[in-house]
Amino acid sequence: MKKSLSFTLIGAVLAALLASCEVTPVDDSTSQQKTVRDAWVRVNYGTNYVALTESGLYILEETPGTGDKVKDSTYCFVHYSTRSLDGTYKKTSDPEVAKRNLGTYSDTLYWCPEIWRIANYTENDGVRELLSMMKAGGKIKAIVSPEMSAITLPKTQNTITQTNIREFSENTIYEISLEKTVNDITQYEIDLLEAYAEKYWNGLDSTMRGYYFKKLKENPAEGDTIFEGTSVDVYYSGHIIDGITDNFLFDTNVADTARMYRRYNKGNQYNALAVTYKKDPEESISTNSLVDGFARAMSEFKYGEEGVVFFSSGFGYKDEGSGEIPAYCPLVFYIRTAAKK
Repeated sequence: MKKSLSFTLIGAVLAALLASCEVTPVDDSTSQQKTVRDAWVRVNYGTNYVALTESGLYILEETPGTGDKVKDSTYCFVHYSTRSLDGTYKKTSDPEVAKRNLGTYSDTLYWCPEIWRIANYTENDGVRELLSMMKAGGKIKAIVSPEMSAITLPKTQNTITQTNIREFSENTIYEISLEKTVNDITQYEIDLLEAYAEKYWNGLDSTMRGYYFKKLKENPAEGDTIFEGTSVDVYYSGHIIDGITDNFLFDTNVADTARMYRRYNKGNQYNALAVTYKKDPEESISTNSLVDGFARAMSEFKYGEEGVVFFSSGFGYKDEGSGEIPAYCPLVFYIRTAAKK
């Protein structure tokens, strides 16, 4: 790994920029940013950087990984930070960086790697090129130019010509740590769920691939069956399964549970969720705006019962995630239906 050099005053960069401008006039923002980029590297690294790629990426520092090499189909679990050439941090997924530099850290937030893929065309061209150089366990620090901050779609994906979406208007430093790579994301989630079932629920079997349900409190009274179309009050807490703590609370309508996990918000009402009971999960999803896994569990309850359901992202928020819930994230819900009124 190249030795890291401290940031020099931005004035030194501007001085070098002005000196360059005297020789080569700047005609547009692209050449302007290139001049700034080249001057910054000269001042801060000299020739002591790893590489300058054909596309114009400056690879400043690199720690090679020892795991699998990234392929187009690889799911890359990454921690990353971005910052301007003057050292100002823009974004980060790293809690330590957030704590030191952004002032956005909170230990009640869910900090986790993001999942990036070369083939997704959701990451910019520069990032996808950087990923293609990496192996699991590796780290890279590089400057991505504005023109490489675009997303170039393949011609087969767009009937028009290749489309560039400009995300940034300045040079951006990326610091990427490739925590791990996964080739089969579905199997990865199944493995997480199987380990969770074994650790917490005595090896509970799935009722369908990626879906597990167990009654924790049953109501044997025949008269407490919930009839089709009836509104029932429901209390719940939702947690993220990540193979680490498996206990992060992302949502609840129970005040005491929110307090227990230090997620209590006095602005919330913590009222029961009114669910229109439907035996068919598909109807329950559309009627109540519930995720598939939650809706399926609801069809199993009577009044005054409790249960736990956990499932893969295919029954949840899939490849998009929601709020603090990452993409491809298995979830667990503890559910209690109110007694019959």
